[in-house]
Amino acid sequence: PGQALVVKRNGMWELERVLPARPLKQCSFERIYFSRGNDAGVYRERESLGRLLLRPLKKMIEAKGDSLANTVLSFIPNTSELSFNGLAKEAQEEMDRCRTEAVERLFLQHGRGEITQVDVEQSLKHISAMRIRTEKVVAKDAKIRTFIQEDSSREHLTTHAYDVHYGTVVRGQDVLVALDDSVVRGNTLKNAILKTLDKLGPKRIVIVSSAPQIRFPDVYGIDMAKLGDLVAFRAAITLLKDSGRSHILQEVYQDCRAQLSQPLSCGEFVNHVKRIYEPFTPEEISAKITEQLTPPGCQAEVEILFNSVKALHTAMPEHSGDWYFTGDYPTPGGIKVTSRAFVLWMEGSSERCYGVMSASSCVAKTAVLVVGGSGGGGSDHAVAWKIGQSREVGCVYVAPGNGGTVGSVRGGYTEPTAVQNAAPLVPVDVPLLPPHFQE
Repeated sequence: PGQALVVKRNGMWELERVLPARPLKQCSFERIYFSRGNDAGVYRERESLGRLLLRPLKKMIEAKGDSLANTVLSFIPNTSELSFNGLAKEAQEEMDRCRTEAVERLFLQHGRGEITQVDVEQSLKHISAMRIRTEKVVAKDAKIRTFIQEDSSREHLTTHAYDVHYGTVVRGQDVLVALDDSVVRGNTLKNAILKTLDKLGPKRIVIVSSAPQIRFPDVYGIDMAKLGDLVAFRAAITLLKDSGRSHILQEVYQDCRAQLSQPLSCGEFVNHVKRIYEPFTPEEISAKITEQLTPPGCQAEVEILFNSVKALHTAMPEHSGDWYFTGDYPTPGGIKVTSRAFVLWMEGSSERCYGVMSASSCVAKTAVLVVGGSGGGGSDHAVAWKIGQSREVGCVYVAPGNGGTVGSVRGGYTEPTAVQNAAPLVPVDVPLLPPHFQE
């Protein structure tokens, strides 16, 4: 890395260092999701991720009076199967330890005369019946990969990709654990998986992600280019607003936009988007994600558990590239693209955060606020649509706007809101009052 092959006219060649060497940070999420599971290293890493989930999972299950005895372990096909194997193996080993300790206590009690031989025999039957229950509860059409589908067709596919095996869960009694490799957008989970699992009638559904919370976009290969698509980001934004910290959005926006005008050669870049998450613990964000992804009418209590970044590094010591989860990008370009992603989100743009079009879209342009009247918003929409066609206009905000504004006007404000609430979020260069409202 950082070297160039230089070939001279006389046929001589040499390797020259053109950039200073940086620490090697190989991508970890590719190993979790995309890499072939028959690779020995990938197999070992995914299994380790599953094993490291048992302790926090057991704590979550027992916190509400349940145990592994009334828990069904399952997985969401297909890339999570290896992590599930690790979780099931660790759970069985934990069960074996508990069984051994129970037998030792039993014979100690019998030796002290505290219990009879009949008690011993009955207890041994109960102990020998202790086992980890594993089922393939969910079946998936193997031809459908919802994560990599284009936006327009993803939601339709998710509703048809999954089905359940009935009779695997005791209704009203069992805790159903479903392990997935990751929770990125949350659309599949909300629109298909949770609804499907709820049909089985468990009293609790615990979704377990072998990956930590995905908080930042990828800029090096995997298509995660929009911050607003990430469910962890949406949860953090909601927490900021609920806790009266919306001013952080404006501060981060200003810092990110200022950073975009700096050349990569200027020195150190700072990932200001990290400040969106700093006020909250991972548990608080997970709780908000659970609230946002639980579908209406779901009968079972839903909980979502994410693996920790520490567990990720333990399972994958040779692949320390964790920028999806921590925002620690190995290059200044990664930080700059993340700043662009936040700017685009704040300005209501649906463009990706990388590529030529995306880069040009963040060049300083005029921001226009169209202030509407008391009507239905049709005239405001027409004015905003025409203004938005100008190349000099970076984004158009409409307040209060209406449902028709969504997706039609760049940066269209999509929620009915008072102007005094909308305007402080983004600096506006030109406030515009349409002529028919000026009289």
